[in-house]
Amino acid sequence: MDVIAVEEDPRSDNFKKIYRYEITSANNFETPTVSKLYQWWDGFKPNLPTREDFDITHHWTIASSLYLIETVSPGEYLHRLNGENVVDIIGVSLRGHDISVNSPLPELRRFASYMDRLVEGKKPGHCKGTVEIPGVREAHFETIDCPLLRQDGTVGFILGAISLVD
Repeated sequence: MDVIAVEEDPRSDNFKKIYRYEITSANNFETPTVSKLYQWWDGFKPNLPTREDFDITHHWTIASSLYLIETVSPGEYLHRLNGENVVDIIGVSLRGHDISVNSPLPELRRFASYMDRLVEGKKPGHCKGTVEIPGVREAHFETIDCPLLRQDGTVGFILGAISLVD
């Protein structure tokens, strides 16, 4: 599994280091949560799922680890939803927060560029790294970020999952 990018510059959030990977196999995942979401997404090949294809009632076991980011325009994204585990790991709810290539925060500019790559390539992204859990400890995490199509065939959302690696 080849690393596409490594982010280790100082940040304003609690992520310390992020490795971004291209997915080469369904066996690349370390956590059941991330693996389950990828398997669901991969089950639509050769097509991509739409937002309407995702029914949370079929994913209760991982619902608290899910987040949904809307594509507003190239370089502009909006956090729509995040589960309780997402909030516990990140330390805050990001619901309603903008992600932009024009953000004053460098980590949001980098994240928006990463989202652009997923939207343009119509492929999921896989990240691993280190996060400081607020008031608890430093931990390793894993994410999957899966593009979902709008009815017009453009990527309208990124459905993701985050999980701590034991």
